[in-house]
Amino acid sequence: MPEPTRSKKRRWGCFVLLLLLLGASWFVGFFNRGHQQIGRVLEPVAKLTHPKMEEVSGLVASAQFENILWAHNDSGNEPRLFAITTDGEVIVPEELQERLYVAEQPKGREKLFEGIAVEEATLVDWESIARNENSLYITEMGNNLNARRHLGIYEVAEPDPHQTSQVTPTRFAEVQYPDQKRFPPFSSWHFDCEAAFCRDGKLYFVTKNRPAFRLFVQQDSANLYSLDLAQLKSVNTLKLVDKIDNLGGWVTAADISPDGRWVALLCESPVQSLWLFETPQQGDRLFTDASSKARLVFQKGGQLESLAFAKYEGQDVLVMINEERELFRITLDEFELVED
Repeated sequence: MPEPTRSKKRRWGCFVLLLLLLGASWFVGFFNRGHQQIGRVLEPVAKLTHPKMEEVSGLVASAQFENILWAHNDSGNEPRLFAITTDGEVIVPEELQERLYVAEQPKGREKLFEGIAVEEATLVDWESIARNENSLYITEMGNNLNARRHLGIYEVAEPDPHQTSQVTPTRFAEVQYPDQKRFPPFSSWHFDCEAAFCRDGKLYFVTKNRPAFRLFVQQDSANLYSLDLAQLKSVNTLKLVDKIDNLGGWVTAADISPDGRWVALLCESPVQSLWLFETPQQGDRLFTDASSKARLVFQKGGQLESLAFAKYEGQDVLVMINEERELFRITLDEFELVED
């Protein structure tokens, strides 16, 4: 289990206290989100119709199956994976299709396919999914209040979406931040993570930063941590490898291009934008030592927390899905180079 049971009294007491402390911050966050009006207006190219895909927070391209993306929902949902096309269509296993399972609102004798169940897993706050070769890594790293002590990742062998309706993780590995000493800290809250990707056998985590005790106030900085997947233990301490400022918003998703050349960051608010960082030939300072960087500023993207590199009609694109179920595809030639 990602997080051991705590007494309900203590949990609710802390929750109520923090709500009181955070009340004023909500209005600041709401104001920032509602008044962001710069950049190109995004137009969705598709809309998800599956009733259970309500809060997509994780997205990554399959290693083995062409035109397939793996997706999962945020907190408050069941621990399930969805295999979808780059047009947003959910794949239903062939055996279940024969038994009248469908990926949209059922009619008549039809039954809803609710996704691939991740057995023996708990979804407290899944925020991102990454892929290293044929393994998927689901990050149980949501930490809005910066108070969780038991974070971690589920490792899952990539299944065949046409044949599989359930999977069991090969392991759960607990992780901890080397620089977090209090839960929550009295200073900055830099220990929430909604963005992860794999590169050269390492899993990287990009933090979503905010001031202490101000849940809805965005900081436009992020920290980058790494974890060596070849040396996973039951409990693992992340390594802080880089930091970046002046992103324009907090980071809610990330991915790396199939050739490893580009790391993409999605900044959801207050200024919605996508960043591309050209990875250095050596080292883990993927932002500071980036060979070049580019940015696309946009608006009307909705609540965006998922991002993946994919191929569409032979072209490299970035796919995003918002909590309103809208799917967007962005081509890399839409970005503008940013000078230091």
